[in-house]
Amino acid sequence: DDVVAIGNALALPGGPTVTHGIVSAVDRTIDAENERLEHLIQTDAAINPGNSGGPLANAAGEVIGMNTAVAGQAQNIGFAIAMDTVKPVADQLKAGKGVVRATAFLGVTTVTVTSDIQQRFGLSVSKGALVRDVSPGSGADSAGLKTGDVVVRFGNDDITSSDDLSAAVRKHQPGDKVEVTWMRGNQRQTATVTLGSRPAGTG
Repeated sequence: DDVVAIGNALALPGGPTVTHGIVSAVDRTIDAENERLEHLIQTDAAINPGNSGGPLANAAGEVIGMNTAVAGQAQNIGFAIAMDTVKPVADQLKAGKGVVRATAFLGVTTVTVTSDIQQRFGLSVSKGALVRDVSPGSGADSAGLKTGDVVVRFGNDDITSSDDLSAAVRKHQPGDKVEVTWMRGNQRQTATVTLGSRPAGTG
């Protein structure tokens, strides 16, 4: 799809600038400074300093994302936060509620199960989110999740990757009770987890 990125590149005088490109990919994940940005739109429309925060619009003039990052080691690889993530925050700002937003926290660090990981750890499933660490006192800890478990379902969502689990958790609010299913060896286990709030400074 054709898109345009609008902003004020390099803060040059003379008004906003517009660059043209296409949507190269969706659902991208990148690590930026001290945080991980997930489910981004990738575009080859030039995004330069000053464009961040500007809209990424499609050919119909609809804003589909907010320009946010560029790959520093490559050309024509930029990223925008999708509108389904931006809009709730914008609505809060318009309502005068500020930008502080509690984020649901399960309390696990995971990696996506691949064929290599399945073989290396002797896992009974070929897809899912392998638990590498559990935060003490978190909802996951209280529910009994342990290192080496493979999360395969969270609420109504089947989990085939670490990104799937992150996306599923983001659909919820702190305090929500969610049924989680995981594999421990050949045993399938299910428990209800009470989600906490993401601690400050965590990714």
